[in-house]
Amino acid sequence: MGLSPEEKRRIYEEEKARIEAREKIEKKKKISEGASSTSLKPNVAGLLCYLGVWVTGIIFLIIERKNRIIRFHAMQSLVTFGILGIIIAIADAVRRWASWAGWEWFSYPLGITASVVFGVFLTIAFVLWIVLMYRAYHNRPIRLSLFGDLAQKCIAKLDGINEEELEQGTKLPKSKTEPESLSPTAAKEDKQTKGESGRYPGDRRGGRLASSIAAIVWSSLLLVFFNFFSEYLAYYQREIIDGITKWNLYPLLTQDFSLVLPILNATLILSIVGRIILIIFDKYMLRQIILIVVHIFGLVTTLTFLNVFPFDFSVIPHSGVAGALPTVAIIVMVIIAVALGIEALVRFIKLMVNIVKKRDSQSYKEV
Repeated sequence: MGLSPEEKRRIYEEEKARIEAREKIEKKKKISEGASSTSLKPNVAGLLCYLGVWVTGIIFLIIERKNRIIRFHAMQSLVTFGILGIIIAIADAVRRWASWAGWEWFSYPLGITASVVFGVFLTIAFVLWIVLMYRAYHNRPIRLSLFGDLAQKCIAKLDGINEEELEQGTKLPKSKTEPESLSPTAAKEDKQTKGESGRYPGDRRGGRLASSIAAIVWSSLLLVFFNFFSEYLAYYQREIIDGITKWNLYPLLTQDFSLVLPILNATLILSIVGRIILIIFDKYMLRQIILIVVHIFGLVTTLTFLNVFPFDFSVIPHSGVAGALPTVAIIVMVIIAVALGIEALVRFIKLMVNIVKKRDSQSYKEV
């Protein structure tokens, strides 16, 4: 028995709808992964978008007209490093102006604030520069929570499409502190990392990321302060001459601080580099090894401070305070040294236990 005209038409419409859906999917795939105007692979072009910060971002926005992933990388680079660059430039200008003004009472607060802002945002820009290049090159691009959202809006308006269509075309995961923000590939690699290199008991990737960024910012601030502004660790005395207020600074650090500075710099630089490595390679055993080394260097630095003791509290006019502060400083440094030593020892024990468990597990599988 033959098919009726209605059934033939229904079959034809269903087949037509399937073909159109398939073509739509292929079209989206070609748009997101298709040919590039630069003939570069998307991961290489993505890395180059961030390599020269906002400059290469502008260049790739101009020369890349086809691949939306590359265009998004370019716009995110332009927005992220453009905004951070403006903030850093303004902070640096204020800092220089305060230095030119002689750090008087009216310029001192602005100068110190600008120096802190300059150091913090310069560190943030450097960390984002490393992370974005690494993720782009390894086909694990991220959309930053603030800059990425703005970049997506800009690129959608520039290309005349809605944000939903752009997000479907690029499939970029949004950067969050939760593990769900990872792309499927990154989540799989993170799971494999934990399986191969040990688990993070009671710890989350977001917490580790926040901890690393906070440590980088703090170490960078200390590095800048002790190398360029250590004289401002001082006792401040106000003096009024002919109605003009002047602040006299009496530094608390002696010339012996130059003996401690090299080991302090090495510790801070090691902490910054180590934390950047941990942001890129989130592996349990690597994390333990790096933190053990950092804590050992911190312990050595604290013991060097205790041995040299580059402080002069006699500049403080209050005799009772001046007499008590050396003892307080020694107690604080002893507590810090003990805490760093215990932390390094505990992490070393955990690392050894993890290695033994892993070896026993492999031996059991072989049997």
